[in-house]
Amino acid sequence: MQSKKYSVCCDIGGSHISCLLINTYTGIITDSSSIHVKVAHSSSSDTLLETWTQAIKKCKSFAPRDAEFVGVSMAIPGPFDYKNGIGLYDNSNQKFVHLFQVNIKEALADRLDIAPADIRFINDATAFALGAFWYGSGKEYSKIVAITLGTGFGSSFISNGVAIEQGTTVPKEGCLWHVPFKEGIADDYFSTRWFVTNYNEVSSEKVSGVRRLAELASNGNKEAIALFDEFGKNLADCLEQPLKVFHAEAVIMGGNISEAFHLFKPSLTKRLAEKELNIVFKVSILKENAAMLGAVTTFKTLTNEK
Repeated sequence: MQSKKYSVCCDIGGSHISCLLINTYTGIITDSSSIHVKVAHSSSSDTLLETWTQAIKKCKSFAPRDAEFVGVSMAIPGPFDYKNGIGLYDNSNQKFVHLFQVNIKEALADRLDIAPADIRFINDATAFALGAFWYGSGKEYSKIVAITLGTGFGSSFISNGVAIEQGTTVPKEGCLWHVPFKEGIADDYFSTRWFVTNYNEVSSEKVSGVRRLAELASNGNKEAIALFDEFGKNLADCLEQPLKVFHAEAVIMGGNISEAFHLFKPSLTKRLAEKELNIVFKVSILKENAAMLGAVTTFKTLTNEK
């Protein structure tokens, strides 16, 4: 018998909250339960918490009559105490500064009138990776590395459905953003700001995002084409050792930059071949649902029955 347990799964971004009501056993998304509300990360703690509360309540209202509601799972960026649900935002990434030392687990539990234990948190990059492993482009592999290429460089190492965050086969903390690379760290080179900064230095047209750069490259703009070429080479250089040490079978990509994969795939593939590294790169098929489908896996221990 299919489980009737459901949870509201949320993706917390810098400008929004997205929610889905998901069957914790099957991973099936309830029809019409998609909620997307804009709220700036710079808002007050009360504004953020109240917006999140109302979005969760609205999403929960789509539960079937015979559903058993098991809780809320939130994919949220760090720095964060995921076990205790406390924001550790010390302005190091200039986000969610008003949530510093706020116990979000207790605050939301009170507003939602549920037990704190029924609210769970997971790193957004890890959630994306688990979503890809269980339900998306990575489900045919045992070991994957998932990366998100957008405002920052997110990453996670997944082995048989478990995020590997320590040990000799992964970098410190099980992620790549902080790994030394060229004249800085990986996050400096695999993010929107790298593209924008470098293009604006050599072009009279000023851009603010990668989408416009992709349009320019597709229309033959030499500066834009060169940037995507360099990006692919850099990505191969950065990932070479982590992929070899982890024995990854595939890399699953998400984030807005991944939508331009066709533009940096040639240089990436060529560079990897030079390094004798033959590995599959795929763009996530789950799109914006990936992190929420990954978040539902925090309730997997509740769904052993059939």
